[in-house]
Amino acid sequence: MLSLDQHIKTIQEAINAWLQPDNEILMGAIQKTVDENLFDGSDIRHRIRHLKNSVTENNLSAWCSRAGLESPSLIDREICCLHAGNIPLVGFHNLLAVLLTGANYYGKLSRKDPYLMSSFLKVLENFELVKPECWATQLDHFQGINADAVLFSGSEASVTPVRKSLAELKIANDKTPELIRTAHFSIAWITDNKKETMENLTEAVFRYGGNGCRSVAYVVAPFSLKNEKCTFTDYVESFWLNNPQHQKPSPSLYHRYAYNRAVGIEQAWLEDFLIEETMVSPDEKFVLHWIEGGLNEVEDIIRMNTHVQSVYSNSEIGEKIVNKVVEPLSQAQTPPVWWKADGIDTIKWMLDRL
Repeated sequence: MLSLDQHIKTIQEAINAWLQPDNEILMGAIQKTVDENLFDGSDIRHRIRHLKNSVTENNLSAWCSRAGLESPSLIDREICCLHAGNIPLVGFHNLLAVLLTGANYYGKLSRKDPYLMSSFLKVLENFELVKPECWATQLDHFQGINADAVLFSGSEASVTPVRKSLAELKIANDKTPELIRTAHFSIAWITDNKKETMENLTEAVFRYGGNGCRSVAYVVAPFSLKNEKCTFTDYVESFWLNNPQHQKPSPSLYHRYAYNRAVGIEQAWLEDFLIEETMVSPDEKFVLHWIEGGLNEVEDIIRMNTHVQSVYSNSEIGEKIVNKVVEPLSQAQTPPVWWKADGIDTIKWMLDRL
């Protein structure tokens, strides 16, 4: 068995090969993704830049140390990953976690993001880090693998039918450990309206059209939306010039705007996005809820919602609020490689159960 340091070095070499500017497989995957209107090119470039900066040999070693991984000891275990497709390469983190443990990876790719993930998997296959044909967009491709664990990201509504399919295809059963992630959105708690703060807030809200679980759906600020909306709208329009919103909302969003106007709810209509001063639970895409307040309001939101992923701030970093530790607002869409989705370290979860 390779030492952990040697194993990490091999993974890093594969990542470096995949991210080379002359890698025609990756370039082709990016182009197909854009041509088929799956994601906007600016979001893909943002995601790949972040991976290049964050997934380094030192950072991988640090993640393993944090998780208590001392060797790639799960070499005889089969892990089935069912990846979401809400943002580009969203499944990369789970794939990387499986690779680091040494387990055998099987990946059901989203039809919304098939090309980018497979471009990386082809390189991993060349480095003998994954088995041939260990990925597909059809779940029945993995029939009969009898996985030792399942990692699944998706909506709560899909959990029951997914479990049924896994059982019918003999991929997993009711005793198979499963890590299911269904978090929906995050919170930004800002304490000033300085340029850096507002630019970071804009990125946190509008990157990926607000579709990531780390994307901000609530902002808590010491000032009202009415006092800030003209300036904030300028930041948003500047962001959209370089990062156009890929998806468009349904006509019902305008109906929501008309209703708010009729009942006197403070709001800002941005054609493809709505900002409203309400504390109701997020129930529609392309809506940002603005709340004037501070710590008490952040606590109320966390207690009111079971689907909060993260809390970010420009000044209260490291503070624990209810069951969340505040993260830097500047890292909302660029988390460290060892970040814990839903507060759970994927590597440690696998080690504890397998």
